[in-house]
Amino acid sequence: MFAGWRTSLAPSSPSKSDPTRMDVNEVTECNFDIKSKMLHKDSWAEYMYPTWAQVLGRRLGATVHSFAQAGSMCADLRSQAQRAITSPQVSKAPGGLLPAETLVVVHTCGNDFIMKMAEAFMGGGLGSMFGGGNISGMATPEMLQPNPGVREVVVITEFLETMHRAGARNFLVSGVPIFLDMPVFNMAMPVITAMVNSGKLEALGVSPGDPPRLAVEVQAIALHDLWEEMVQEFNGKHSESTCVFFDEVAALERLRLSFGPAVFDRSMWDFSMFHPTAWGHEQLAIEAHKVSTEKFPGLREPSPTTPPTSAPATSSPTFSAASGYSASSGTSEVKADGAKKMTVHIRNVKGDVAFEVLCDPSWTTSRFREKALEKAPSGFADSGCVCVFAMKGKFLAESQTETLEQMGVQDGTQLIAVVKPRSSSMR
Repeated sequence: MFAGWRTSLAPSSPSKSDPTRMDVNEVTECNFDIKSKMLHKDSWAEYMYPTWAQVLGRRLGATVHSFAQAGSMCADLRSQAQRAITSPQVSKAPGGLLPAETLVVVHTCGNDFIMKMAEAFMGGGLGSMFGGGNISGMATPEMLQPNPGVREVVVITEFLETMHRAGARNFLVSGVPIFLDMPVFNMAMPVITAMVNSGKLEALGVSPGDPPRLAVEVQAIALHDLWEEMVQEFNGKHSESTCVFFDEVAALERLRLSFGPAVFDRSMWDFSMFHPTAWGHEQLAIEAHKVSTEKFPGLREPSPTTPPTSAPATSSPTFSAASGYSASSGTSEVKADGAKKMTVHIRNVKGDVAFEVLCDPSWTTSRFREKALEKAPSGFADSGCVCVFAMKGKFLAESQTETLEQMGVQDGTQLIAVVKPRSSSMR
């Protein structure tokens, strides 16, 4: 889905009834143009009722113009960009460019990952879901292959660059909603279990006997990190622009925690098992609105006082607000004895535990695990479990000879620590 709206991006004046609240209806000259590409049949951006992107436009006082294309894929962003740029409905600045205040919203890859997986399971894996048939001839869905999303990130980056050349300077990029509590994943879990136990996911480092959710969790994290890195690189390249990552999975998790599993599960999804209901879209719009008003300077509510900021001391670590781990300087430490050291960032699947390990590039996974467990918080992994590490959608090899450096681990690399039952075989 592509969406964009034009607004003055200047802070509104305080509401007369509530001086601490900003009146979104005072935003001027707003045009909200939506292009959608999400799940099969219909879309999270163009559906039978207002979707979260459309509701977000309403909350910002924007007029919505829909260019949605249900069932489209990430590659269709190229043609959707051209339609947006050439559409007479989209406001243009003098010279034919988009106004610099245009906000572009991107939500894509639902079809590329979730629906491809669902279709594969409904085909070759349908019998296994009901206890019959086999999956030996079923191809492994792309979402369950190593390093997912690499090709899609190239397309999205190309799209962002196209819109930037067209004049846009503000971008909101949503993550892929790989949310395990979505009903379609519950339905697919028996097939994923069969794939795990038949060894079809060995390329991910997921072995027979491992929990089936493990494979999807690691892939979801890999996509999250890839999207976040893409946004950071775009911001680094275009200092005059603001590109914000909207973590849709984290938003869904917050909503489920806030409303409780019973209310959320009953109210969030419609009959399709992967589209939000009208209520669900309203809740997601609230989350997206919070992110937008917090991150985009022109939409941010002014605070009464702004405390002075100072540069962090050079000896103190800096922390990523997105991941919670300290950012490395990007240069490996060399000790007095000449041994090169590197800092590796570790967080758990949920993201609520994060820490660092200073290690040697020549260590094996086993040696690294020992050091990581020494640094991990108390209770991180009990005696009945073993800790494994994932990077870019694949578990590190349990080799006696292959080193961290040979596996691609570098200074500043982030690894996902996954706690598995000790009975699970490790490859």
